[in-house]
Amino acid sequence: MGVDPTGAKEFYAALFGWEFRREGGRGYHLILLGGEIVGGLGPSPMGPRFGSSWNVYLAAKDLGAAGERAERHGARLLARGVPAGGDGRLSLAVDPQGAPFGLWQGLREEGVVLVDEPGALAGAVLHSPEPEDSAAFYGAVCGTDAGTGTDAGIGTDAGIEKGSPARWMPLLGVDDPLAFEARARTAGATVLAPGVLCDPWGAVFGVVEAAVPRQRS
Repeated sequence: MGVDPTGAKEFYAALFGWEFRREGGRGYHLILLGGEIVGGLGPSPMGPRFGSSWNVYLAAKDLGAAGERAERHGARLLARGVPAGGDGRLSLAVDPQGAPFGLWQGLREEGVVLVDEPGALAGAVLHSPEPEDSAAFYGAVCGTDAGTGTDAGIGTDAGIEKGSPARWMPLLGVDDPLAFEARARTAGATVLAPGVLCDPWGAVFGVVEAAVPRQRS
């Protein structure tokens, strides 16, 4: 994910209560919340010159075949079949509109197993200057109707400013987005827009009110 894994772990642990478990020998860590997997963190397979970013991975039953479909429909493959500890393999690509994305083939039945709760993934949004073309691309790669809405937590947004880069943005659940933004600013984050933040290393993520409220003891 970034150029300062130690700092990133401290930053996100303070905001979301995440814990991290090292997997393999490449600096990759599973992100845990209450003992359940909510994501992964590690150095970019492309090297530190690419900076820090959150990447959205699309599940693939056959990583090689998915990568070939992506290339046939205009994507550039940057990395193929990179091992991620004992959990699976990943490929990194850039779609025809310039948005980086990942493909993931897991080696375990469970992947991210906690969603829609505070501190867990609550969806993802694709910001694209050509939302219909992007929807057609991901539909062809994934074999599903990607659509241009957000009913499934993944959508496209035609409202980005002209010249802004196309990108996937993960959405993380929080109890109170406004209160979270205030705490994130104190921790060093920048609020780019309501519900859109940039961490101290340049990685952009979104927050939304979690569908499942936090369990109180």
